[in-house]
Amino acid sequence: MLEHVRDVVKPDIVFWTGDNSPHDTYDNTSKQVTDYTLKITQMIKDTFKDAPIAVYPTQGNHDTWPVNIENFENPNGNNNINAFKDSWVDWIGQDAVDKFAEYGYFITDFKKPDGTLVAPGAKVIAVNTQAMNT
Repeated sequence: MLEHVRDVVKPDIVFWTGDNSPHDTYDNTSKQVTDYTLKITQMIKDTFKDAPIAVYPTQGNHDTWPVNIENFENPNGNNNINAFKDSWVDWIGQDAVDKFAEYGYFITDFKKPDGTLVAPGAKVIAVNTQAMNT
């Protein structure tokens, strides 16, 4: 599928919205949830490495464990996010990764694959919808 996207669709930008782990919800472990995101991250990097495609990732509600549960009382307290955040630094930058580590959201410049801004002041805002999941 990723090769089809790269070779046929040929997008400038991909917004990857997560939900990487299987939805067998409580039959997986925290490590498995993290491993799925790391594996898919590497698959995207390997497939798009020579393609002019900007990637903007964020986690879905199944990318933390237990699913649909995230503690917002402790900055940098989500083990899953902190296990895969650094693998995204090439895509979103260190400042965004640091903010993402705190609570699972970030803001970064909206850039084309060549690094130029899409428009002056344009930003990508990745919202952590877990904050509203009651």
